[in-house]
Amino acid sequence: MKIFIVVLGASFFLSLCSFAQNVSSGIVRTNVPINPRRIHFNFIGKDSINLALNEDFDMIEDSCSQVVRYAHLKMRERKFYGPFKDVSRLDPSLILTEGNYTADGLKDGPFITRYLDGKLQAKGNFKNNKYDGHWEIFYDDGKPKLIFDANGDDINIADAWDEKGNKTIAGGKGNYRVDIGSIYWKGKLLNGKPDGTWRAYKTDDATNTDIISESYKNGAFQKGKGPLGDYTDAPRMVLVPTDKLPFTRAEMLRISQVPCNGVKRKHIVNAQYQNGFAAFSEEIKQLVTPYLSKVDLASYDNTMVIEGTVTESGHIGRLETHTPFNESISRGLIQQLNRLPPLEPATADGKPIAQKLTITFTFTRGMYSFSYRLLPVDLTAIK
Repeated sequence: MKIFIVVLGASFFLSLCSFAQNVSSGIVRTNVPINPRRIHFNFIGKDSINLALNEDFDMIEDSCSQVVRYAHLKMRERKFYGPFKDVSRLDPSLILTEGNYTADGLKDGPFITRYLDGKLQAKGNFKNNKYDGHWEIFYDDGKPKLIFDANGDDINIADAWDEKGNKTIAGGKGNYRVDIGSIYWKGKLLNGKPDGTWRAYKTDDATNTDIISESYKNGAFQKGKGPLGDYTDAPRMVLVPTDKLPFTRAEMLRISQVPCNGVKRKHIVNAQYQNGFAAFSEEIKQLVTPYLSKVDLASYDNTMVIEGTVTESGHIGRLETHTPFNESISRGLIQQLNRLPPLEPATADGKPIAQKLTITFTFTRGMYSFSYRLLPVDLTAIK
């Protein structure tokens, strides 16, 4: 058995291409390893490999792995080939993924995937790395999620359900949502294919401002409009992304950014006003202008910072200032700002959390201006 080890420091961004070129040495080191990590490539014979993966199918230390991939790997090309299995590390008899790659590293033939507890996740066929034929996908509680048929890039959605078990697509008709990276698409299906106008939104944007739109007629793409203008060459929307199934992440041979027994970084989304940044500034202006128009500001040439908190419910409170300034004006501004409308609260992994904000007023020769900003979330206060 050949074991290649990658030794890493606590902070890293390392592409496998760097150690693929240095595989003869057996070890690749960063400049100054701090809290070193050891990621093994356990080769058996020429090209058979046991690869330790976490629940997201990223490479990780052997002792913390939840998945072990048994496969053939062309190390230089970074491609799997031939039949492979992903099994549970705790129960090697539990096959989590089973399928086949062509000599060029393309998914081909029947595939079946399961969740870590053994429940069926998906089953169907691939051909030349694309969905082929009939596919069924399930939620982790065993309830059906999506049924579709595919022929290369031609996909026909038959039925779909939300997480509560409500059927959203029946017989190819209904409202459909597809998540692709940091954005999601929404639109209507007719006869299993997109119809009418489809719009893309940022997943973490509470303002529901579309960033791309595309029009379809009888399932055929007509045109699209995005940040760079109109386009008619090809759609950007994909009904079922080929990387939808988690096992495909292993193909990228990425090393987990969370070390063995480390704490997974929370996904933080800042508080947002439903109508956008500019609209919230306008709300502040509408509240403070009537008050400040009655105040003689000619003698003031300084800055005042008001601090507050966007609570877990989205309301703005606990406004106060520690800036030396006219106490009466400070109190009057805070009184007006207490009437600000609520925001969408900040979230950590989808859970509402509090977030600090500041509103800064600058007074110059009887004139004033203001700005606001949300402060970085205090991660130490999140359980």
